[in-house]
This record gives sequence, C-alpha cells and structure tokens, in this order.
Amino acid sequence: MLEFIEKFSYFGLFLILFVEEAGIFLPIPGDVFIATVSALPNSNYFLVIFTVTLASSIGSIILFTLAKKFGRNFLKKYGRHIKITPDKIKKLEKWFKKYGGATIVIGRLIPGLRIVTPFAAGLFGVTYKTFWLYTAIAALIWANVYWVIGNFFGEFLKKLNL
Repeated sequence: MLEFIEKFSYFGLFLILFVEEAGIFLPIPGDVFIATVSALPNSNYFLVIFTVTLASSIGSIILFTLAKKFGRNFLKKYGRHIKITPDKIKKLEKWFKKYGGATIVIGRLIPGLRIVTPFAAGLFGVTYKTFWLYTAIAALIWANVYWVIGNFFGEFLKKLNL
C-alpha cells in the first residue's frame, strides 16, 4: 500500500482513507498513511489536511446513510449474534441524545470507534448536517495530529540522512 501512496500521492491517500472510512477493513490503519505522507520530503500541509478531511467525510457518510436506512432492521436481525442487546442500544441512544456532536467528534478520534461512530450516528437519528459538521471537525483534528507525527518523523529521518 505504501507503493500505492508513493505512486498516486494525495489521490492514493484519498482512496485508502475513503475505503477505510466507508467501512472496508484494511490491514494497516489510515493513521499510518496520513503520517507516512506527512513524513515525505515534499509533503504539503494543506493538501494533506484537505485530502484527509474530504476522504473521511465522504467515506463515512456511506456508513452513516446505510445505518439510517437499514441499521435498525440489521440490529434486530443480527444484534444478538454480535452481543448488541436492546438495552445496549437504548444506552447508546441516550448517550447520543445527551452529548450529540461531541459524541461524534470523540468517537471519530478513538481508534476502533472511528468506523463504528458513523453507523451509530445514523442509527440514532443524527441529521446529515450535524453528522457532516462534527465529522469534518474530527477529521481536521485527526489530520493535524498525524501531520505533526509524520512531519516530526520525516524531519528526524532527514537529520539521520535516511
């Protein structure tokens, strides 16, 4: 996958993050790719941030929309097989109603919950406008954190002449 990013640059980063955010499991998390692109010598801060935010927002809207349309029926049919009980659903729904956008931002920033959060937001009736806004905020934070990490390691490797 690294070769893919090297060959296709920002478009490659976009595709990888879009696929991951749309719910397709990748063996390497998107965070690694953001940091890798950020570590490259000619990496452009604004292009990285823009690419990550766009890919994250567009990809996650797919899961959000699927959950809005099919989530309740899916959980009624298969929830017990993945240990999601009606009580757990009620607790999560209360959490979303109580904390709203903050739930989306926090959920999108925690590894392992980044992909679950759009599904839960769609399931519990968050509006598209609210979802897009808070997903974009989380993506901006996410992109900046991994830009700093990648840039730090890029500078470190440059000093080592690697």
